[in-house]
Amino acid sequence: MDNKIEIFKNEQFGEVRTILEGEKVLFCAADVAKALGYTNPNKAVNDHCRAITKRSTPISGKVQSINFIPEGDVYRLIIRSKLPAAEKFELWVFDEVIPTIRKTGGYMTDSLLERIQKEPAVIVEFAQALILEKNRVKALECELNTAKPKADYYDAFINPDDCTNIRTTAKELKIPERKFVQFLLREKYLFRSPSGQLLPYNKDSNAGLFIVRDFVTYCYTGSQTYFTPKGKEVIRMKFQKKYAEELLPKMAR
Repeated sequence: MDNKIEIFKNEQFGEVRTILEGEKVLFCAADVAKALGYTNPNKAVNDHCRAITKRSTPISGKVQSINFIPEGDVYRLIIRSKLPAAEKFELWVFDEVIPTIRKTGGYMTDSLLERIQKEPAVIVEFAQALILEKNRVKALECELNTAKPKADYYDAFINPDDCTNIRTTAKELKIPERKFVQFLLREKYLFRSPSGQLLPYNKDSNAGLFIVRDFVTYCYTGSQTYFTPKGKEVIRMKFQKKYAEELLPKMAR
């Protein structure tokens, strides 16, 4: 495996070493902890990170084993940091560095600059990829800003303890889970994201039916859809109207 290091430089946070493995970006754990102001970086990494992995990398002419962490662990270090600029570090890493790496295979590092000097056409490819990624991020930001007022309202007035995920909701309504999911997709309550997650459509008719919670595990981040009490009742009535004989015979008892 080619563990070629790319070094990202920031005037405020110094240098952060990274490795790109396929679509996965790994960060030097010590560099991240130092950038976030931890007085004991090694202890911070051991206390807060769940997916530490060692990679052999050349340092000062010698191959050494260094601890690297995935995005999820970077986020854990960020939220536990007391550094006032931790949020700015988060924006730099997640809004600029990672998207650029994923689209171009690297950042504007010394190695890329050297390649551009030898092959000027490379800068066109890099610029096009960067523009596409920035446009995508901008579109997502607009979508999130539109949805945020509604999300804030429902998060404030809906008790998460009263909400259930898709599997539990299907059991409560006595509907086979597979048919339940098919119905939700067909009736445009939910859609399946490129990563396979079932998420609600952002439309007025869905208001108050669902809440979406983000989660972070040791190797995965994502979102999960939950049904509110109102959502369960609306779906139950919809099923009764359309599929009473086929799917809900027990609800008539």
